[in-house]
Amino acid sequence: MARVGPPSQQSLDEFKNAGMEGVRPHTLTAPERTKVEAALTSLPALNRHVLEKRLHYLAFVDGIPGEGTGLTSPAEEKGLYDITLRASIVDERLSTFLTTKERRLFVADGSGNVVTVNGTGADALTYVLLHESTHVTDLACSVTTQPHSPFLANVWAGPKEMVPPLASSFAATTVFRGGHPIAISNAATLYDALAQTPFVSLYATASPREDFAELVAWHEVMKHDHGNLVIALEDARGKTLRQWEPLTFPGVQRRFADVDRLLSSSQSCSSIS
Repeated sequence: MARVGPPSQQSLDEFKNAGMEGVRPHTLTAPERTKVEAALTSLPALNRHVLEKRLHYLAFVDGIPGEGTGLTSPAEEKGLYDITLRASIVDERLSTFLTTKERRLFVADGSGNVVTVNGTGADALTYVLLHESTHVTDLACSVTTQPHSPFLANVWAGPKEMVPPLASSFAATTVFRGGHPIAISNAATLYDALAQTPFVSLYATASPREDFAELVAWHEVMKHDHGNLVIALEDARGKTLRQWEPLTFPGVQRRFADVDRLLSSSQSCSSIS
């Protein structure tokens, strides 16, 4: 908590370059600090250890739209990293955060159908700190850049490139991979395709680093917070037409075993003393 501080100018510039001209530093209130401390305490031991050694600043900002969260970036001092988050996430429900992010993938077709994502077991702050702290762990410990990493095997052929069977999946065509928004009429086909992949979310398809961060975050929410992830396609009256539970997908379940091994091993990050 001593490293909760103001955002770096580099971080502010990155937000502004992305069109967020109103971004500005946020000073946490006492109740907000209590929530942040609880979320940090709940992180897995590996993530906490890496943050202790490699976190420069954890900062919060105002002026980021609801679908934005923040970024993890190298600090000016080599080997250290800054995490900068949208301040309003401190009081946000996980389902609200996830639904806002997911609906960016679709365009309306007049049917009134929508996708709603229900995340239980944690709040948005805890989930996002799990995700972002895993990015720091990845960067500091080279998890997804090791040639024989289990988190790359049979999934990733390069920094952005999936192995051929996955590269041709409909699940690899969303905005998260540089595609265009998809008609909501194709949502069921999209999530049926996702269920045949090893990805825990569509956001995980963006890159090996996002894939790894999503796997660890949802592993922890499920295992330690007894949470779940449910994606529902609903009609205009709120009736559920179809739903999917990615944490139960066979390909995801198999990869959770790799997360277990990583988080339980004392040799997971030999580069951190």
